[in-house]
Amino acid sequence: MQLANAEANIALALALAAGLLMLVFPLRDTMGQSEPEHDQLVFAGSATYPPFQWLDRHGQAKGFVIDLQESMAHHAGIDAEHRLMEWDSALQEVQDGRADAIALFAAEERAPFLDFTEPFYYLFHGIFSHDDGEHFSSLAALEGHRAAVVSGSHAEARLAEEHPDIPLVPVATEYDCLRAVQARQAEACIEASLTSMRHAAEMNVRQSSPPFWPQPYVFGVRKGNTAMLAWLEHQLAVVMADGTFNDIYQQWRPELEWRKPSIIDSLRTYAWAVAVLLFMALLGFMFSWYLKRQVSLRTRLLSQELKARSRLEEELRYQAEHDTLTGLPSRTRFIESLDRRLQEQPNWEPTVILLRLLSLEQLTSMFGYRFGHELLLISFARHLESLDFAQVSHLGSGVFAILRQHDISHDDLAQRVNDSLVVDTISIDVQVAMGICEGRTKRDECNGSEAEELVRRAMTAYSAAAGSGQAWRIYSPDLEPDPNDLILLRDFRRHGTRDMYLLYQPKLDLASGYVRGAEALVRWQHPQLGNVSPAHFIPLLEETGLVTRLTYWVMEEAIQAVERCQEHDEDFSLSVNISSRDLMEGSTLIDFIKTRSFAYRKQALCLEITETGVIHDQRHAQKVIEQLHDENISCAVDDFGTGYASLSYLSAFSVDEVKLDRSFISNMLENRRHRTIIASTIALAHELGLKVTAEGVEDAATLRELAGLGCDMAQGYVISKPIAERDLHQLIGHRYFSETLLQEKVSPD
Repeated sequence: MQLANAEANIALALALAAGLLMLVFPLRDTMGQSEPEHDQLVFAGSATYPPFQWLDRHGQAKGFVIDLQESMAHHAGIDAEHRLMEWDSALQEVQDGRADAIALFAAEERAPFLDFTEPFYYLFHGIFSHDDGEHFSSLAALEGHRAAVVSGSHAEARLAEEHPDIPLVPVATEYDCLRAVQARQAEACIEASLTSMRHAAEMNVRQSSPPFWPQPYVFGVRKGNTAMLAWLEHQLAVVMADGTFNDIYQQWRPELEWRKPSIIDSLRTYAWAVAVLLFMALLGFMFSWYLKRQVSLRTRLLSQELKARSRLEEELRYQAEHDTLTGLPSRTRFIESLDRRLQEQPNWEPTVILLRLLSLEQLTSMFGYRFGHELLLISFARHLESLDFAQVSHLGSGVFAILRQHDISHDDLAQRVNDSLVVDTISIDVQVAMGICEGRTKRDECNGSEAEELVRRAMTAYSAAAGSGQAWRIYSPDLEPDPNDLILLRDFRRHGTRDMYLLYQPKLDLASGYVRGAEALVRWQHPQLGNVSPAHFIPLLEETGLVTRLTYWVMEEAIQAVERCQEHDEDFSLSVNISSRDLMEGSTLIDFIKTRSFAYRKQALCLEITETGVIHDQRHAQKVIEQLHDENISCAVDDFGTGYASLSYLSAFSVDEVKLDRSFISNMLENRRHRTIIASTIALAHELGLKVTAEGVEDAATLRELAGLGCDMAQGYVISKPIAERDLHQLIGHRYFSETLLQEKVSPD
């Protein structure tokens, strides 16, 4: 019994610690993350793992984890499906992509095929022995004896690695593990303690060892499913922050901390009842004559007790409604107070602000936990109180909620909040990001109370501000995650480039008048969303780290296409766009090119590097470009003049071509400054031995002007819109300029 109590207390402490970590880190890292890619989330799990998850006699999923999964899905406004089965099959469901997530131990042997969230609970293992057999108190004592384990479980993998002298008896479920001991098929069962004690109580089996192997209980997703992992982290942080996790835990606490009642427990209860009755009878017999004398004394003592109880209730109420560190109202108190004001003042238009100290973790790392999470938070809380807001609340982990009272601009508000603080003789420049929700909501827009919705919207605005590096953002519906983006990411992970194809925009050689090249442009004809613009899905893939997979497919297709095009013109070349991320993964890019048996001419394939993508490690990028040159791959700077690099790209990298952005080309005939920039850029590029290509040429007059300025290549709708490869073959060898036009020069301005 003492072991069971100790294990339950340790598990509870570790669960609370896991909850604190979920509040600290996911609120920082996952606010504003995307939701699942579909309107139903599939969780796999064991059908015999009470009290965490199991199927009742009606086939309904029950358990602590089931309620937690339902709560996370409810917060996101989607449905949750629970597929409970044998453990091996449940793990396979997630690995094969038929299920999205599974609750399990975060074990090393599962890391190669699963990614894990932060822990939300901790479990221990124990040795279960037969009542009438040898009681094994340690794994060392079990060596040479048969031990039953669940197939695919953490216990099976760990015993095989650390205790090879223990013969293992694999079984399908946790219940079968204990049944194997009951039936003498094994001398012991090694399984999670809390989930097995109930089963053991029904058999002649009991836990004979202290708890061991404390393991974090987490959600696992298929390896590489970063969007689902981020969504789970975010939802766990939300249910931790709003108290839902604690409510679920308290509901299941009797089951999570259950232990089998013993005869001693029953005797102790009976003994206490008898003792109380005897004591009361004795008091009644011995002191009945004394009662009258003690009336006044008892009355006085009762009065003192009532006062003490009243003070205790007030203290408990205060602690429940206030943050213990800063003394500010808690999240619950803030929501209740805001809801009350909204109901009392129907025409009131509130402004709710959510802000967070951005440097909290950094200062904690530099000066220690006491400085960061105690002194700094307390000082900042006092600072907010001094600004005379209508209401200030600390939600935990450096996140504060404010109800604005006075009419003050958001910039002035940010400036006042960001004032320097002196903390323990150290001057700290406070840096915060704020999310602002103005006005009220409609009744049908709230899943819970209106106050809850206002705080949620402020949190959404905060996530947008923190993600974009802004001091503050005002909530608007366009800040909400786009569900179509989730569909695109889901289908790209599942099907890759299955529904994508390439078009080619011809590039005209202005010196000869012939089409001598083209740019490969990717298109996505999505079966559900239709034609998706590259301007939409490419940044989405870059943000989630999936763009490299797309780049390599485009290069593969382009390499095959340029071989076919060179049958019509041996000097023909194709351009492919790559991101700065692709360039920084240089070794992978070079290895990919080297493995292709493409007998191309020099510079038949050109990689266009978008100038707006910042390259932080320029030395590494230069090395990659030089290696590309060694493989006869040329490089061009795309969208030149619009990004962060400008002329520094030409000096830092050995590029071969400059592509002038369409924003300069489109109005160069009317805008003298743009024409001057184009002319000087062409001259400078030629001085450096670089080719110049003009993008977005829409009319013949602009084409003639570019030819007169000495521009080498041009592409745009005046030449051709993006076309299929078979149409490109027909343009190769077609001449667009007459010799007279080629000889025309542009008159000086």
